[in-house]
Amino acid sequence: MAFTDSHQIIVDRRPLWIVLVDRLRREIFLLLFFAVFAGLLNLEPPADLSPEGYKVLCVFFLCVGLWSTNLIPLSITSLLAMALIPLLGIMESSKVYAFFGNKAVFFILGVFILSAAMISCGLSARLSVWVMERWGRNPVMLMTSIYIFGAISSCFMSEHAVAAMMYPLVLEIVGALGLKQGKSVFGKGLFFALGWGCIIGGATTVLGGGRVPLAVEIMEKSTGGEATLGVLQYTGLGFPLVVLMFLSGWWVLTRWFAPEEIDIGPALQVLREKSRAMGKVSFQEKGIGAVLVVTIFFWFGYGHQLGIANIALVSIVLLFMLNLINWKMVEEHVNWAIILMYGGAICLGEVMASSGAALWLARKLFEDFIHSGPMFLLCLAVLSTVFTTFMSNSAVIAVLLPPAISLCAEYGVSVPMSALAIILPSNFAFMLPIATPASALAYSSRFITLGEMVKSGLILNLAGLLSFLVLLFIYWPLVGFR
Repeated sequence: MAFTDSHQIIVDRRPLWIVLVDRLRREIFLLLFFAVFAGLLNLEPPADLSPEGYKVLCVFFLCVGLWSTNLIPLSITSLLAMALIPLLGIMESSKVYAFFGNKAVFFILGVFILSAAMISCGLSARLSVWVMERWGRNPVMLMTSIYIFGAISSCFMSEHAVAAMMYPLVLEIVGALGLKQGKSVFGKGLFFALGWGCIIGGATTVLGGGRVPLAVEIMEKSTGGEATLGVLQYTGLGFPLVVLMFLSGWWVLTRWFAPEEIDIGPALQVLREKSRAMGKVSFQEKGIGAVLVVTIFFWFGYGHQLGIANIALVSIVLLFMLNLINWKMVEEHVNWAIILMYGGAICLGEVMASSGAALWLARKLFEDFIHSGPMFLLCLAVLSTVFTTFMSNSAVIAVLLPPAISLCAEYGVSVPMSALAIILPSNFAFMLPIATPASALAYSSRFITLGEMVKSGLILNLAGLLSFLVLLFIYWPLVGFR
């Protein structure tokens, strides 16, 4: 050990091979994944599966491994899938790349740009400061206002964007209150409120993330347009689960992370100063807010007739025509990686369905031990909950939905019902930071330990599955959804 320029130099005395393995872990795992993939491709396909279907399954399992380990970005894995399908002779290149131009991708792009407009002009920050200043009069109310605002905002914006927008504000609040990292129960509660509010609120509408558009596109491609989910229909069918999850989250917050006695004055002062610094509501904020309100109205009222992607694109054009935004304002907030990921996931799902690979895999997974429609749906919900702990919820949709659709007729359930059994639990991303950016941001504050996230997240996951049972056995039969 030596010291140079006040910097500590540590000599690694481990054997060289251990050092190399440690430094090259990612590369070694990638090499292993592709070696297994190459080995599987050289095996004889099962007798009841076509050669093309077998090759698609090999690509599918490679993507599942890469999505779940995140050895390379999710978007790059999707691009890899799109390249491998024509290279392996499964489908022509022109057909494969055509899947990228689907309406789900353009709807997601529209949501990102609308969210970016709100963030760039300061409207979203103004609303969050206003809510917390007005209703955060004591520690419990402040924590609850962060929780509620995160949930409500994520109904109309990407939950990732809401979490990113609110995170600096919550950091300022804990700094003004002098809360200690890893010690303050109130600090833990504030960051859990931020993460959980965004996650739960994002499950309420199709605007909270790209899961629903992705699932709808896979459904429509797999069924020739016979099965779909409308914007209002999705919210109506999942709303009781969201309410139950919201109440469960608030109960855990106020019981497990009950704030210590603390003077909330400094936090309120920070919020007042921010409010004064923003000044009066600008014409730009009013214009963007008005366009967003009109867009949401058309999404919910006329989304099925006009197409939610078409409405989103027209709204974006209107923002630029009225000179309310420019490209520089929105480009840093558009998550191109997610857009690329969705294009590849839709392509893989469609090829699995058309080649028969999805049906073959579904039968191997379910037929031997699942014998009823409700048990099939419950099994999908449990798998979705488990998978979303370790991979993005978009990847969960891409992995589970194509096989599930293939077995709907055999179990006597509708395709939209099986889709909801996967979509809704895929939002239960509470247990690990890797599950969703909202959880990752909360954990990055260093107020929350991994153990606390796992324990509290497990409680919320169980509450989510119980809420799904309420939908499955009480609410959906009551409203005639089958």
